[in-house]
Amino acid sequence: MLNIEGIVYMGISVVDSIENKEFSPKEIREMLGIDNSRIQELCKMADIKLKKNNRGLTYFTKDDATTLREFSSKANTALTVPSKNTVLKGTNSISNASIVQLVDTLKGIESSITNRITSLLDEKLDGMDDVVMELIRVKTENETMRFKINELNKENYRLKKEVNSFKKVPFGFYAKASSENSLF
Repeated sequence: MLNIEGIVYMGISVVDSIENKEFSPKEIREMLGIDNSRIQELCKMADIKLKKNNRGLTYFTKDDATTLREFSSKANTALTVPSKNTVLKGTNSISNASIVQLVDTLKGIESSITNRITSLLDEKLDGMDDVVMELIRVKTENETMRFKINELNKENYRLKKEVNSFKKVPFGFYAKASSENSLF
């Protein structure tokens, strides 16, 4: 644990090296017991410009750390970083409740959609019973008509055959030819 006033860093006294020490955001988090978003808020409040080292990593000076501590105390809104287990337990309980609520909502939506589709299909299919009965009647009538057409075609063929069996004789008369000459 780092305490700037007592100049104790992880239980080791570091009086000389702390003046020029670069503190990483992780060290500031541990030192102040706050998270990154709170550090960013405090930096804005204290008008602290973020600095980057030669490796491109963000760092804070001792003065920055002291200023952040002061602003954190003044605002009296220092947030503690919860332990990993606390975060997971809280997240799981919230997630479980949210999941249960989400599942219940989805079941309700599913039930509602199913009921609407069922009622719509029932309405449409009620009229379909009459249509199906009409189609069966029309199909039966259609078959009957085909049978009649076949019978009429046979009758027509027979009558044409009989008409062709008559031969024209003088004076506008016709005489029936003998049945020996007929095809049937």
